[in-house]
Formats: sequence, C-alpha cells, structure tokens
Amino acid sequence: MVTFTEERMAAARIIESLRAGVPTRSSTRDLPDLRSDFTRAICEDLNALTAGEVVRGRLLWGQYGQGKSHTLKRIEHLALDHGFAVSSVTLSREVSCHNLYNFYGRVANSLRTPKSNMLGLQNQLMKLSKESLDASPLRKADRYCHALPSVVVDLFLQASTEEDRYKLYTGLLGDPLRVPDVRAIAKTTDKSVLDRAIGGFRKGTHAQAYFGVLADTIRLCALKGWVILIDEVELIARLGGVSRLNAYRNLNWLLNWTRAMPYQIYTVGAAATSLQEVWYTGSGRRRDDRSLMPEMAENRIGEDGRREMADFFETGISSQCLKIVPIERSSLRGLIEKLVQIHSIAHDWTPGSDVDVFKATGSLHPDTPVRTQIRAALEALDQARLSGVAPSIQAGKLTEYGMEEDEEFFDSEGA
Repeated sequence: MVTFTEERMAAARIIESLRAGVPTRSSTRDLPDLRSDFTRAICEDLNALTAGEVVRGRLLWGQYGQGKSHTLKRIEHLALDHGFAVSSVTLSREVSCHNLYNFYGRVANSLRTPKSNMLGLQNQLMKLSKESLDASPLRKADRYCHALPSVVVDLFLQASTEEDRYKLYTGLLGDPLRVPDVRAIAKTTDKSVLDRAIGGFRKGTHAQAYFGVLADTIRLCALKGWVILIDEVELIARLGGVSRLNAYRNLNWLLNWTRAMPYQIYTVGAAATSLQEVWYTGSGRRRDDRSLMPEMAENRIGEDGRREMADFFETGISSQCLKIVPIERSSLRGLIEKLVQIHSIAHDWTPGSDVDVFKATGSLHPDTPVRTQIRAALEALDQARLSGVAPSIQAGKLTEYGMEEDEEFFDSEGA
C-alpha cells in the first residue's frame, strides 16, 4: 500500500498544478521567483498604499505562455502576506469591465483575506459592532457617489436576525437589494440611517459607490486595502465600440491612472501583447482604439472624456506598465533543479547521476515560454523515473484534425 505523507501530498499538488498550467499558491511559493524586478515594483506599490499614498495600478504586458497568470498569482500571495484583501477575476464572455456593477459582483464574491480559507468578509464583520464605524469614513458625507452601500454596512453591524444579515451581506456583494427592504430593516434597527439619501440608486451611474464602500469596509476589518487582479484584459477588444469605451473608462478608474480615486484600491491587470495592435495599429477596416476611443468619448461625454481616453492609451505604453519578456536560459537552472526536487518527493524516487533535466530541455528554443519549459522538464522527469535517463525533449506543434465531413463516409457503400 502506497503511503502519502503531508510533504508528498503537497509536492504532488504542485507537480500536477504545473502540469495543468494552473498556478497555485503552493507552486508560486515553492518555486524560485524568476521576475524579482516585478516583485520589487509591486512591493513598493503595496508599501506606498499602506502608508496612505495615492498609488496607480499597473498593466502587465506579455505574450501567451510567458507567465502573466503566474505573475498575478504571485502578486496575490504577496498582497495577502502584506495584509491586503485580494480579488482575482479572469475576463471572459460572461465577465467584462463594460458594466461596472456586474463586474463589481464578480470581484466582490471572489474576495480573499489573509489567514482564511473562506471567501468574503462575513466572519470579520460579525466580530464588529456599530461603534466600529465611529472612526471609519463609511459614515462620511459625500465620500461616495451614493449612500446606499454604506447604509447596508451600517445596518449589517446592527441587524438582530440572521435573515436580515444575510440580505444585507449579499446586497453588499452586489446582489440586487430593494430599497424598501433596506428601509424595513432600518425601521426595526436604526431609523437614523434613513436620513441618508438611499433612494434613486442606478447601477450604471452609482456602481463606483460599491467599490468605495467595500474598500473602506475592508479597512474597517483591520486589513490594509483591496487588491484587484484582472487576467486576460485583452478580451475587452472583442466588445463593440460603445462597450469597449465603457470598459476602458472603467479600467482607467480602477487603475487610478487619473489619481482621482480616494479609496485604498490597487488594481493590476494582465494583457496579451496582441491587445497593443488593437490599441495602436488597428487591422483591416478597424481603426486603432488609440484614435477611435478619444473621438467616441468626446462625442458622448465631451472634452474631458477625450482627454481621459487619450491619457489612458498613453499610460498604457508608459513605464507605469510592466513588460513580461522571455526568461534567459541560464536563469531557468534554479527552477529546473527545484522541479527535480519536488518531483522526486511527489513520486518517491531518487534521480540518478544520469538524470540531467536541464540538459534534456536544452534543445528548446530560447524564446520558448516558461510554461512550456516547465512541462518539458516534467516530461523528462516522468520518463527518467521509468528509464533512469532523462531523454532530450523537443517542443512540437499540436496536431489538429480537419473538421470537414467525409462525404464518402455516409454514402450507401460506406453504410
């Protein structure tokens, strides 16, 4: 019977996550940091945010497979270690930035906090009382573009029934919350909150209030701020013109590139370099967004909108954004040596002197993505475990089968 110790189970989880190309907290913690310059820049931003400075977010540019998602996962762990709450979301057809209220629901429901395996802030909020709000900006007039989300937090800390707390907490996370329900809870809890203007909430206009209130609530729970990580930003390019404009404006606000956000929110997005072609070059009959979006913004919003979008695209290629470049071959030696160690623990074997995984992957092209380098190393280790020798690994193209029907397959003779 095979026995798995805790150490072996942990190593196996790391190996299988790397094999699947899905970065985890364990894999990013145990593997060498190949992009220490990124880590240093992010740590400086987090330290500045902790000190109360206005910090602008960053975009990470990189080609597919070069480690954008892995870098975001490492940033997540750094932020959690620094005492921040973190939300991670990947853009898709269902999740986009063009509707800020819907996007808020996604990031709010993915919120992680340090030293907790549960998502969200409910446990932390349950330990607080209404007196906790005395030193918080949550009751500060005009801090938010609408008072409804701040009233929800106020009432949650005073609610006496589980049902009311559930309604209020899910409302804080972006579920539709009817103002009459809030008023009914207030009448049995604290009528004074009804002095605030909680009517007339519009999702398209007041969504920023939810971001601000959640960021301040995170601070209320003794955390340092809110880090939002957005992967696959390039999918914004698939939206229509107006939706793209809305997505860019919302992203610009979340990144705080205008330095107008008063909340402790720090956003990092990862985008494939192919998005730069949409931004600065265009293709076919499609104009580049760098010239198109400012024009659209001016027509719909005015001169301020044009200037906002022009500055957004300028910042997108400035030093504020970080570029993920291929890792030099010599820098991978430490990573591969660590993979050998973890693989040997996971599969309970001892690589012999003939197992030189670094040499076995030496024929890969220098620009081969790190993800492919890791998979090649794991393939060499798998074969070496069976044969005792690590073979030379080559990266080939995937074979794709045609999707056209074979008409003869359905004829009478074939039948």
